[in-house]
Amino acid sequence: MDRIRNRWIRGTAHVRCFGDKVREARLRWFGHVQRRDSEHIGRRMLRPRGRPKRRFMDVVKEDMKLVGVREEEAEDRVRWRQMIRCGDP
Repeated sequence: MDRIRNRWIRGTAHVRCFGDKVREARLRWFGHVQRRDSEHIGRRMLRPRGRPKRRFMDVVKEDMKLVGVREEEAEDRVRWRQMIRCGDP
């Protein structure tokens, strides 16, 4: 029995690698929270309490740098979704 490689399956299903899908979901959630009122619970959760080894915002900032977007651009929902789209071709 031959092995079917993940690359071939992703190509036939038109889906990129799992890391790209996770990055897109993380940035999509960040954009949603960023557009909320500054006192909303989700927005307050972005402010760190304590010091975990790797904070959520550290990862989001790395993702934004990789994709080439800035925090201010999250205000325009339609444009933000177009810019962060990296999970599917």
